[in-house]
Amino acid sequence: MNMKRYTIFIIAFFTLTASLFAQIKTDVFLRFSKQEGIIRVVLESADEEFINKTKIVTSPSKIKIEFPGPFNLTTQQDIPFDAMPEDRILVINLKEQGEIKVLRLSSPPRLVFDIQKGEKQATSVLSRVFVIDAGHGGYDFGIIGGNAREKDITLNLAKELDTTLSKKGNKVFLTRKADQYLSLIDRINFVNGKKPDVFISLHCSMTKDFVFYIPVIKDSSTDEVVDVYSLSARQKKYIKKSKALSDSIGKAIKEEFKIDVIYRGMPLPMLHSAGAPSVFIEFPSPNFAVYDQRFRTRLINAIINGFAAYGQ
Repeated sequence: MNMKRYTIFIIAFFTLTASLFAQIKTDVFLRFSKQEGIIRVVLESADEEFINKTKIVTSPSKIKIEFPGPFNLTTQQDIPFDAMPEDRILVINLKEQGEIKVLRLSSPPRLVFDIQKGEKQATSVLSRVFVIDAGHGGYDFGIIGGNAREKDITLNLAKELDTTLSKKGNKVFLTRKADQYLSLIDRINFVNGKKPDVFISLHCSMTKDFVFYIPVIKDSSTDEVVDVYSLSARQKKYIKKSKALSDSIGKAIKEEFKIDVIYRGMPLPMLHSAGAPSVFIEFPSPNFAVYDQRFRTRLINAIINGFAAYGQ
Protein backbone atom coordinates (compact mmCIF):
# COMPACT_ATOMS: atom_id res chain seq x y z
CA MET A 1 0.00 0.00 0.00
CA ASN A 2 2.83 2.36 0.86
CA MET A 3 4.52 1.52 -2.43
CA LYS A 4 1.31 2.36 -4.31
CA ARG A 5 1.06 5.75 -2.58
CA TYR A 6 4.72 6.40 -3.32
CA THR A 7 4.18 5.65 -7.00
CA ILE A 8 1.18 7.96 -7.16
CA PHE A 9 3.22 10.69 -5.46
CA ILE A 10 6.06 10.34 -7.96
CA ILE A 11 3.67 10.49 -10.93
CA ALA A 12 1.94 13.55 -9.49
CA PHE A 13 5.29 15.24 -8.81
CA PHE A 14 6.60 14.79 -12.34
CA THR A 15 3.26 15.79 -13.84
CA LEU A 16 3.27 19.00 -11.82
CA THR A 17 6.94 19.69 -12.64
CA ALA A 18 6.37 19.17 -16.37
CA SER A 19 3.37 21.47 -16.20
CA LEU A 20 5.37 24.17 -14.48
CA PHE A 21 8.20 23.95 -17.01
CA ALA A 22 5.70 24.05 -19.86
CA GLN A 23 4.40 27.36 -18.54
CA ILE A 24 7.80 29.06 -18.38
CA LYS A 25 7.83 31.93 -20.85
CA THR A 26 10.71 33.93 -22.30
CA ASP A 27 10.57 37.70 -21.87
CA VAL A 28 10.56 39.64 -25.14
CA PHE A 29 10.69 43.44 -25.26
CA LEU A 30 9.33 45.40 -28.23
CA ARG A 31 10.41 48.95 -28.95
CA PHE A 32 10.46 51.20 -31.99
CA SER A 33 11.98 54.39 -33.35
CA LYS A 34 11.38 56.70 -36.33
CA GLN A 35 13.98 58.38 -38.51
CA GLU A 36 13.71 59.90 -41.98
CA GLY A 37 10.69 57.90 -43.07
CA ILE A 38 11.92 54.61 -41.60
CA ILE A 39 10.29 52.84 -38.66
CA ARG A 40 12.66 50.52 -36.81
CA VAL A 41 11.00 47.76 -34.78
CA VAL A 42 13.23 45.90 -32.33
CA LEU A 43 12.40 42.67 -30.50
CA GLU A 44 14.94 41.97 -27.77
CA SER A 45 15.46 39.04 -25.41
CA ALA A 46 18.21 37.90 -23.08
CA ASP A 47 17.97 34.40 -24.60
CA GLU A 48 20.10 34.37 -27.75
CA GLU A 49 19.03 30.88 -28.82
CA PHE A 50 15.38 31.91 -28.48
CA ILE A 51 15.99 34.78 -30.92
CA ASN A 52 18.15 32.78 -33.35
CA LYS A 53 15.55 30.01 -33.74
CA THR A 54 12.75 32.45 -34.52
CA LYS A 55 11.01 32.05 -37.90
CA ILE A 56 9.99 35.21 -39.76
CA VAL A 57 7.58 35.81 -42.65
CA THR A 58 7.05 39.32 -44.02
CA SER A 59 4.76 41.02 -46.50
CA PRO A 60 4.46 44.75 -47.32
CA SER A 61 1.86 45.20 -44.56
CA LYS A 62 2.54 42.40 -42.06
CA ILE A 63 5.31 40.76 -40.05
CA LYS A 64 4.68 37.29 -38.64
CA ILE A 65 7.17 36.06 -36.03
CA GLU A 66 7.07 32.48 -34.76
CA PHE A 67 9.15 31.99 -31.61
CA PRO A 68 10.47 28.55 -30.56
CA GLY A 69 8.49 28.69 -27.29
CA PRO A 70 5.94 30.69 -25.27
CA PHE A 71 6.84 34.30 -24.53
CA ASN A 72 5.85 37.34 -22.50
CA LEU A 73 5.69 40.50 -24.61
CA THR A 74 6.38 43.93 -23.15
CA THR A 75 5.84 46.79 -25.58
CA GLN A 76 6.83 50.42 -25.72
CA GLN A 77 3.91 52.79 -25.34
CA ASP A 78 2.14 54.40 -28.32
CA ILE A 79 3.45 52.00 -30.97
CA PRO A 80 2.33 53.08 -34.49
CA PHE A 81 1.19 49.57 -35.48
CA ASP A 82 -0.83 46.64 -34.10
CA ALA A 83 1.14 43.96 -32.23
CA MET A 84 -0.90 40.81 -31.55
CA PRO A 85 0.79 38.05 -29.50
CA GLU A 86 -0.73 34.60 -29.25
CA ASP A 87 1.03 31.57 -27.75
CA ARG A 88 4.30 31.35 -29.74
CA ILE A 89 3.34 33.75 -32.54
CA LEU A 90 3.51 37.53 -32.76
CA VAL A 91 1.80 39.28 -35.66
CA ILE A 92 2.61 42.93 -36.39
CA ASN A 93 0.08 44.63 -38.68
CA LEU A 94 1.47 47.78 -40.25
CA LYS A 95 -0.82 50.73 -40.91
CA GLU A 96 1.04 51.56 -44.12
CA GLN A 97 2.76 49.29 -46.60
CA GLY A 98 6.52 49.49 -46.88
CA GLU A 99 9.72 47.70 -47.74
CA ILE A 100 10.89 45.56 -44.80
CA LYS A 101 14.51 44.65 -44.10
CA VAL A 102 15.27 42.08 -41.40
CA LEU A 103 18.42 41.82 -39.27
CA ARG A 104 19.41 39.37 -36.53
CA LEU A 105 21.85 41.00 -34.12
CA SER A 106 23.66 39.95 -30.95
CA SER A 107 24.93 41.72 -27.81
CA PRO A 108 22.10 41.89 -26.86
CA PRO A 109 20.20 39.27 -28.91
CA ARG A 110 17.53 41.01 -30.97
CA LEU A 111 15.53 41.06 -34.18
CA VAL A 112 15.50 44.35 -36.07
CA PHE A 113 12.93 45.27 -38.71
CA ASP A 114 13.53 48.42 -40.77
CA ILE A 115 10.30 49.50 -42.48
CA GLN A 116 10.54 52.16 -45.16
CA LYS A 117 7.08 53.57 -45.79
CA GLY A 118 5.77 54.90 -49.05
CA GLU A 119 8.63 53.52 -51.11
CA LYS A 120 8.11 51.56 -54.28
CA GLN A 121 9.11 48.00 -53.66
CA ALA A 122 12.36 47.03 -55.35
CA THR A 123 10.71 43.69 -56.08
CA SER A 124 8.33 45.25 -58.59
CA VAL A 125 11.10 45.54 -61.19
CA LEU A 126 12.37 42.02 -60.63
CA SER A 127 10.97 39.12 -62.59
CA ARG A 128 13.86 37.41 -64.30
CA VAL A 129 16.00 34.32 -64.62
CA PHE A 130 19.18 34.51 -62.56
CA VAL A 131 22.23 32.26 -62.51
CA ILE A 132 24.44 32.70 -59.45
CA ASP A 133 27.93 31.26 -59.43
CA ALA A 134 29.52 30.60 -56.03
CA GLY A 135 33.25 30.74 -56.70
CA HIS A 136 35.60 27.86 -55.82
CA GLY A 137 34.38 24.73 -53.97
CA GLY A 138 35.57 21.28 -52.99
CA TYR A 139 39.35 21.09 -52.76
CA ASP A 140 39.56 24.61 -54.20
CA PHE A 141 39.25 26.64 -50.97
CA GLY A 142 39.94 30.06 -52.44
CA ILE A 143 41.15 32.75 -50.04
CA ILE A 144 41.36 31.75 -46.37
CA GLY A 145 41.13 34.23 -43.49
CA GLY A 146 41.16 32.85 -39.95
CA ASN A 147 38.51 30.11 -39.90
CA ALA A 148 36.68 31.54 -42.94
CA ARG A 149 37.12 30.14 -46.43
CA GLU A 150 36.15 31.84 -49.66
CA LYS A 151 34.35 28.75 -50.98
CA ASP A 152 32.03 28.77 -47.93
CA ILE A 153 31.43 32.53 -48.00
CA THR A 154 30.43 32.53 -51.66
CA LEU A 155 28.16 29.49 -51.24
CA ASN A 156 26.35 31.04 -48.26
CA LEU A 157 25.84 34.30 -50.15
CA ALA A 158 24.64 32.45 -53.26
CA LYS A 159 22.06 30.50 -51.24
CA GLU A 160 20.81 33.63 -49.47
CA LEU A 161 20.53 35.46 -52.78
CA ASP A 162 18.63 32.47 -54.16
CA THR A 163 16.18 32.59 -51.25
CA THR A 164 15.61 36.33 -51.50
CA LEU A 165 15.23 36.45 -55.29
CA SER A 166 12.97 33.39 -55.37
CA LYS A 167 10.62 34.96 -52.83
CA LYS A 168 10.29 37.91 -55.18
CA GLY A 169 9.04 35.69 -57.99
CA ASN A 170 12.29 35.12 -59.89
CA LYS A 171 13.68 31.86 -61.22
CA VAL A 172 17.15 31.23 -59.79
CA PHE A 173 19.79 28.62 -60.62
CA LEU A 174 22.99 28.00 -58.66
CA THR A 175 26.08 26.60 -60.37
CA ARG A 176 26.69 24.68 -57.15
CA LYS A 177 24.46 24.05 -54.14
CA ALA A 178 27.03 22.25 -52.01
CA ASP A 179 30.76 22.14 -51.28
CA GLN A 180 31.81 20.62 -54.57
CA TYR A 181 34.46 21.32 -57.17
CA LEU A 182 33.32 22.46 -60.61
CA SER A 183 35.61 23.07 -63.54
CA LEU A 184 35.51 26.32 -65.46
CA ILE A 185 33.98 24.68 -68.52
CA ASP A 186 31.30 23.01 -66.35
CA ARG A 187 30.31 26.40 -64.93
CA ILE A 188 30.28 28.05 -68.35
CA ASN A 189 28.13 25.31 -69.88
CA PHE A 190 25.71 25.48 -66.95
CA VAL A 191 25.31 29.26 -67.23
CA ASN A 192 24.65 29.30 -70.95
CA GLY A 193 22.39 26.27 -70.72
CA LYS A 194 20.00 28.21 -68.46
CA LYS A 195 19.88 31.27 -70.76
CA PRO A 196 19.67 33.74 -67.84
CA ASP A 197 18.64 37.37 -67.90
CA VAL A 198 21.34 38.09 -65.32
CA PHE A 199 24.50 36.19 -64.39
CA ILE A 200 26.54 36.99 -61.27
CA SER A 201 29.76 35.30 -60.12
CA LEU A 202 30.73 35.70 -56.45
CA HIS A 203 34.30 35.73 -55.12
CA CYS A 204 36.51 37.31 -52.46
CA SER A 205 39.42 39.64 -53.11
CA MET A 206 42.75 39.60 -51.30
CA THR A 207 42.14 43.13 -50.03
CA LYS A 208 39.52 45.06 -48.05
CA ASP A 209 37.95 46.36 -51.27
CA PHE A 210 34.87 45.52 -53.30
CA VAL A 211 36.13 44.84 -56.84
CA PHE A 212 33.97 44.61 -59.97
CA TYR A 213 35.39 43.10 -63.15
CA ILE A 214 34.05 44.46 -66.41
CA PRO A 215 34.23 42.61 -69.77
CA VAL A 216 36.85 43.93 -72.16
CA ILE A 217 36.54 42.39 -75.62
CA LYS A 218 38.52 43.29 -78.70
CA ASP A 219 37.21 43.03 -82.22
CA SER A 220 39.70 40.32 -83.07
CA SER A 221 41.77 38.04 -80.90
CA THR A 222 44.27 35.24 -81.21
CA ASP A 223 44.05 34.38 -77.53
CA GLU A 224 43.57 30.60 -77.30
CA VAL A 225 41.47 30.91 -74.12
CA VAL A 226 39.13 33.33 -75.85
CA ASP A 227 38.87 31.04 -78.87
CA VAL A 228 38.19 27.92 -76.83
CA TYR A 229 35.23 29.43 -74.97
CA SER A 230 33.96 31.55 -77.89
CA LEU A 231 34.09 34.60 -75.64
CA SER A 232 33.70 37.24 -78.31
CA ALA A 233 30.61 35.59 -79.79
CA ARG A 234 28.81 35.22 -76.46
CA GLN A 235 29.48 38.35 -74.43
CA LYS A 236 30.09 41.01 -77.08
CA LYS A 237 26.46 42.04 -77.52
CA TYR A 238 25.93 42.28 -73.75
CA ILE A 239 28.89 44.56 -72.97
CA LYS A 240 26.81 47.68 -72.34
CA LYS A 241 24.27 45.84 -70.20
CA SER A 242 27.02 44.13 -68.20
CA LYS A 243 28.59 47.50 -67.47
CA ALA A 244 25.21 48.95 -66.44
CA LEU A 245 24.64 45.95 -64.16
CA SER A 246 28.07 46.40 -62.53
CA ASP A 247 27.47 50.13 -62.10
CA SER A 248 24.06 49.58 -60.46
CA ILE A 249 25.26 46.99 -57.95
CA GLY A 250 28.47 48.92 -57.29
CA LYS A 251 26.49 52.08 -56.52
CA ALA A 252 24.17 50.20 -54.16
CA ILE A 253 27.13 48.68 -52.29
CA LYS A 254 28.81 52.07 -52.09
CA GLU A 255 25.67 53.60 -50.58
CA GLU A 256 25.21 50.75 -48.08
CA PHE A 257 28.80 50.45 -46.85
CA LYS A 258 29.97 54.04 -47.42
CA ILE A 259 33.03 52.80 -49.28
CA ASP A 260 34.34 53.25 -52.81
CA VAL A 261 34.29 50.26 -55.13
CA ILE A 262 36.95 49.39 -57.70
CA TYR A 263 36.16 48.62 -61.34
CA ARG A 264 38.62 46.66 -63.45
CA GLY A 265 38.44 45.66 -67.09
CA MET A 266 39.76 42.15 -67.54
CA PRO A 267 39.10 39.29 -70.01
CA LEU A 268 38.05 36.69 -67.44
CA PRO A 269 36.78 33.51 -69.15
CA MET A 270 33.98 33.01 -66.60
CA LEU A 271 32.74 36.54 -67.23
CA HIS A 272 33.27 36.71 -70.98
CA SER A 273 31.81 33.31 -71.75
CA ALA A 274 28.34 34.13 -70.45
CA GLY A 275 25.71 34.92 -73.04
CA ALA A 276 23.92 37.34 -70.72
CA PRO A 277 24.42 40.61 -68.83
CA SER A 278 27.08 39.54 -66.35
CA VAL A 279 28.92 40.79 -63.31
CA PHE A 280 31.93 39.30 -61.54
CA ILE A 281 32.28 40.59 -57.97
CA GLU A 282 35.05 40.18 -55.44
CA PHE A 283 34.00 40.97 -51.88
CA PRO A 284 36.46 42.02 -49.16
CA SER A 285 38.84 39.30 -47.97
CA PRO A 286 37.76 37.43 -44.79
CA ASN A 287 40.97 38.87 -43.34
CA PHE A 288 39.29 42.29 -43.41
CA ALA A 289 35.56 41.55 -43.07
CA VAL A 290 33.51 39.34 -40.76
CA TYR A 291 30.84 37.50 -42.77
CA ASP A 292 28.32 37.20 -39.98
CA GLN A 293 24.55 37.33 -40.50
CA ARG A 294 24.36 41.10 -40.19
CA PHE A 295 27.10 41.70 -42.79
CA ARG A 296 25.63 39.14 -45.20
CA THR A 297 22.14 40.64 -44.88
CA ARG A 298 23.44 44.12 -45.68
CA LEU A 299 25.34 42.71 -48.64
CA ILE A 300 22.35 40.77 -50.00
CA ASN A 301 20.08 43.82 -49.66
CA ALA A 302 22.60 45.99 -51.51
CA ILE A 303 22.87 43.49 -54.38
CA ILE A 304 19.07 43.23 -54.61
CA ASN A 305 18.80 47.02 -54.73
CA GLY A 306 21.42 47.02 -57.48
CA PHE A 307 19.41 44.49 -59.48
CA ALA A 308 16.31 46.65 -59.04
CA ALA A 309 18.08 49.83 -60.17
CA TYR A 310 19.47 47.99 -63.20
CA GLY A 311 15.94 46.91 -64.20
CA GLN A 312 14.43 50.40 -64.06
